Amino acid sequence: MKKKIIFIALAGSLFICACEDRVPHILYDEPDTIIVTSTVKRDNYGGSIPGLNAEVTDYTLENEFQHKRQLLRDSTWATSWDEAGFPDAKKFIIFFKTFQWDVMDRNKLKIAGMIKFPLRDYPKKADFLKRFDSIFGRDFVQEVLDQDPKEIYRNKNGAMIGDDGQIWFKQINGRYKIIEINP
Repeated sequence: MKKKIIFIALAGSLFICACEDRVPHILYDEPDTIIVTSTVKRDNYGGSIPGLNAEVTDYTLENEFQHKRQLLRDSTWATSWDEAGFPDAKKFIIFFKTFQWDVMDRNKLKIAGMIKFPLRDYPKKADFLKRFDSIFGRDFVQEVLDQDPKEIYRNKNGAMIGDDGQIWFKQINGRYKIIEINP
């Protein structure tokens, strides 16, 4: 019995040394014997764990600026989502997060499907697709990916992302469309 306990303790200590994040478990083997083991706690975060001070935004909640103006971090005032023509800001923000993934994946056809043609520099879908790689260059893509959905500028013309109005969105017939691209 002592050999079994020593073996379990030795195996447990080796296991403890080999693992970084341990969760202790107490097992009751016999009424007067307590065995302590350790197992690894696994996460489901895909390798990245938010820090203790990480801000988590639940985009399924109603946007607090749906009906009122918003002061953005760069000291500009954005109109309410209602005034900008977006009756449900949370749906647009979810759409925008999907758009960011499409840009990151370089999904040309899906992005082209979001555009209300003609645009000033791209009158037809074929023109846009032909020039996609020059439009969505490294810096332009980075502007799109860096855009915080809570900091999207809005006015009566629609919603704008980027520091210099790189892309403008508008809700048209219940669908979100890109109405302007300025790479």
